[in-house]
Amino acid sequence: MKVAQHFPIEGMTCGNCVRHVEQALKSLSGISQLEVNLEKHEALVEYDSTLLTREAMASALKDAGYTMGEPVD
Repeated sequence: MKVAQHFPIEGMTCGNCVRHVEQALKSLSGISQLEVNLEKHEALVEYDSTLLTREAMASALKDAGYTMGEPVD
């Protein structure tokens, strides 16, 4: 089932951070669309919830040095 959610991302301070967040999330199976916004410190992620969980995304971001919060939608 496709889901689109906004997630707060802590730790982003520059354009390189945005790229690192994008790379970490795009490495996961199940993401169909991704928009990372530095000004809002959030990511809009459209993903297949049968293939990917929020916990898996949070873990990938933690490994990259960032923290993903609970969805704000």
